[in-house]
Amino acid sequence: MSLREKKKIETRNKIFEVSGRLFKEKGFENTTVDEITKEAGIGKGTFFNYYPTKEALLVDFVKQKEELVYDLVRNELKKNIPVREKIKNVLVLVARSNEKDKEMTRLYVFEYLRHYGYEERKSHSLNLIIHDLLEKSAEKGEVKKGIDIKKAADILTATYFHSLMEWLWSNTDISFSEDISGKIDMIFDGIGGSDLERKK
Repeated sequence: MSLREKKKIETRNKIFEVSGRLFKEKGFENTTVDEITKEAGIGKGTFFNYYPTKEALLVDFVKQKEELVYDLVRNELKKNIPVREKIKNVLVLVARSNEKDKEMTRLYVFEYLRHYGYEERKSHSLNLIIHDLLEKSAEKGEVKKGIDIKKAADILTATYFHSLMEWLWSNTDISFSEDISGKIDMIFDGIGGSDLERKK
């Protein structure tokens, strides 16, 4: 890596460090580019060389966080374990990564949705990972024959994101990772009773 490339990485990391701290202290809307550049010790022109807008910085924050998480997920995907366990482990891993800093997760999620909305997120890589796992498992006979893989992946993904939003809105100390773990077990076990139980 050249000296110039190292300098670019250092500058970008500095922008990340400073802006993350300011967003946490003051909120996204109340933090200005001027404040970020002053704290980071760079010119506004340098900032705009990296990010055309403050919103673009937010998007990069989310992408960088996801990349770090999916590095862990990819290691989980290599394990030779049943699909149920693999999907559950993947979702718990992602949940635990968000639990590390609830305040920052809340900031990123709510601000991102406010600026970009659902359409930007519906092809989320988490859904694609789950879809791929279910598809491969169907070929091995690990899931019910004839199941609609897309719907199954959508249900599991929707469960994760609904649980994420519930956790972010909650002021209690509930464990997001434990909550999602229990819900995934329930989905795979099913919530309907046997014919005998239904007749009672």
